[in-house]
Amino acid sequence: MASDSPDTALLDRARGLEPTFRVKPGLYLLGSLERGVTVYSQQVRAHNLVWALWELSQSDGIEIKNVAVIGGGIGGLTATACLLARFGPAIHVTLFEKRRDLCPLQQGSDSRWLHPRIYDWPNLGSKAPDAKLPVLNWVEGRASDVARTVLQTFGGYCRRYSSPDTLSFYVGLRHFQITAALNEISWVGDKASIDGSFLVLHNSEGMIKRFDTIILAVGFGLEIQPPEFPLNSYWRNEIYGQPILNGTQQPYMVSGFGDGALVDLFRLTIERFRQDTVLPEIFPNYLEQLEEFLNDQWTNPEDNAFGFFTTIEADKLANGIRELSKRLRKDTRVLLHLSGRRGEIKTFPAVFGRASSFLNRLLLFMLYRCGAFHISFGPLEKAAKDHGAAGLNVLCRHGADVMQHLREIIADFDLIKDRLLAMKENQAQAPSEFWPPGFFPPFANGERNA
Repeated sequence: MASDSPDTALLDRARGLEPTFRVKPGLYLLGSLERGVTVYSQQVRAHNLVWALWELSQSDGIEIKNVAVIGGGIGGLTATACLLARFGPAIHVTLFEKRRDLCPLQQGSDSRWLHPRIYDWPNLGSKAPDAKLPVLNWVEGRASDVARTVLQTFGGYCRRYSSPDTLSFYVGLRHFQITAALNEISWVGDKASIDGSFLVLHNSEGMIKRFDTIILAVGFGLEIQPPEFPLNSYWRNEIYGQPILNGTQQPYMVSGFGDGALVDLFRLTIERFRQDTVLPEIFPNYLEQLEEFLNDQWTNPEDNAFGFFTTIEADKLANGIRELSKRLRKDTRVLLHLSGRRGEIKTFPAVFGRASSFLNRLLLFMLYRCGAFHISFGPLEKAAKDHGAAGLNVLCRHGADVMQHLREIIADFDLIKDRLLAMKENQAQAPSEFWPPGFFPPFANGERNA
């Protein structure tokens, strides 16, 4: 177990880490403005932030007693569990969630797959199925299974480390507003308590309260949806990955080039696509050698990958492309719409920057070489009409407007706007483990979380 007396090197590390989360004194943002946010990376950031706050509370006089965690998703639950496990009865945590249950996006999501590190591929260890987190650990699986594991373990942490004096819940928020200058929150919502892994709703309350620490674990917010093509959230169940049963070939259009859009493209173009098995299946005898080569040669992740893929295609990718071509779906005809939100994308190679993971860019390139999809840079409605796609066959994955999401809940947004823009530019919240081994106490509730 780590000592509570601060080590100089650890303290310096914490002093360097805490400002990467700090919007202003006492107000912290967990990952929302970083690129490539995943469930696992948000959990790592939550561990890092709580560790840094602990170190600075012991040495630099930062007061961590009355804490608000905004967001009941996996990131917010991880931050809450870390706070309770490390600070114990010395603090009170109030957890706010707009919806009426915790982990609402991934609950029941059976058509989406979660893997802790697959988007880090080809890095060493990226295929390991276990997140290996000290708090709220999980292994790869359907999003619904991961949510179930996290919620059950969170309930165990609440039983072990909290009491009514140290943890409060407010859900079903009808009004929620932060005044950043005062670290003050105004809300109307249902007070709740936790019984096992389930919430029990009590009375509705309206209140204004100041907190010494506010952690914004609000994620990205829901995706932007063009009004002419409304679509359910990425996490809602659907059947795009399943064969069409009436024997026809259906036209689809996918608009966007982030990870969400590309995963939908793969499900519509690759037979029996699964994120966790597709690489071993198309590189059955060569995957480890390919990973070693890519780790050695792909040295600047900020670069556009299209040219790199072109140079290695004949020697490294040709066999995989042949295997992939055998698995193209026959019951779909897919158009990839790539003009971007503001029409800024004009060429296909332009989408191979950091808007998506290296893995998904590689699969996109290989599908392109297979001729697996059509491409359009034209106006959204015209592209869909010309392709014959309509209704739910048009999948717009344009991401979320995080700044607008934050503006809606922060009354004096202009006070912190420049700082938020700087955080977005700096990309300083690296999802690497900075806390020392043994810092978080082991889970002790008759269950194992290691």
